[in-house]
Amino acid sequence: MKGSCLCGDVRFEVSLERLGMFQCHCQLCRKQAGTASSCGAIVETCDFHWLSGESRIGKWEKESGFSSHFCKRCGSSVPNQFRDSGLYWIPVGLLDDSTMVTVANLFVDEKVSWSNVDSSVNPHQTKPRVDSLIRSVLKENH
Repeated sequence: MKGSCLCGDVRFEVSLERLGMFQCHCQLCRKQAGTASSCGAIVETCDFHWLSGESRIGKWEKESGFSSHFCKRCGSSVPNQFRDSGLYWIPVGLLDDSTMVTVANLFVDEKVSWSNVDSSVNPHQTKPRVDSLIRSVLKENH
């Protein structure tokens, strides 16, 4: 699976046929994505490869540790290393052609009333244990 930012400067490839993804409905993710929820996947470093534009990536971080990585030219959210773990978080909307399986919905308590996004798959009222979320996402990737 190949993906890119809006302008095409940042390009990457994921060497998997399908991805487990989660939808986050928290206010921070909504503001970052500009949508009702943020859809992301987590992949192991060995399954992720930069094709171009890694030097074109900017980063903004809150004191809490929440960060936003983006293309400096077009502003698209881009993949980034997930908590210095050897895993990458990927905004799945960047993928050109992909097969997704939703494995979890996070912060369902913060879902906005106007959202029509189906949050019934494995709903978590707030943030689940990170290790549990990672295991469930990676399980669907293979």
